[in-house]
Amino acid sequence: MPETSHLDGVRLNPEVAAESFKDHLVLRPPNKLKERATRRAPIRDSGDSGAIMRAEIALERLSQEFEDWMRIEMETLEEARAALALARDEPTIAALFRAAHDLRGQSSTFGYPLAGEIAEGLCDLVEYATPDTLPRQAVIDRHVEAIRAIVRENVRDRHHPVGVELAARLAALRADAAKKG
Repeated sequence: MPETSHLDGVRLNPEVAAESFKDHLVLRPPNKLKERATRRAPIRDSGDSGAIMRAEIALERLSQEFEDWMRIEMETLEEARAALALARDEPTIAALFRAAHDLRGQSSTFGYPLAGEIAEGLCDLVEYATPDTLPRQAVIDRHVEAIRAIVRENVRDRHHPVGVELAARLAALRADAAKKG
């Protein structure tokens, strides 16, 4: 049962609940967050549907550039893969990881979610790899080739049957490579 001896001579804000125990004092300030968070912001209809239409048009124009940007990301990945085939060292592994990581981050925005998933698998494959632990070049090549095929064939549906099967097979290939260490 709480005691009040620790509160003797202490002036507390009346809104703060306090409990005194033999070796400590527990203060429970009021939590007003719930009442503040439950107020809904007013919805204002500015009547400016033109602004929404202009934003949609701008987004459509921008999305036309996504294919070019994806092509550039793909070229960077291809260059990193080619460099790794020539020299399996820390800098080339890091360059491949960066290229795959960038592509992974941009793929969904550019409309290629499956390419992003495969790039994520490639990132997992090389992120902590050293020249001694890096999987065979063929495993890396299959990932880059799969991403290239998805971009070339314009596969934008995350549930595309061939793309899903390809991603699953690459996951199995990564698991097999991990077992072989």
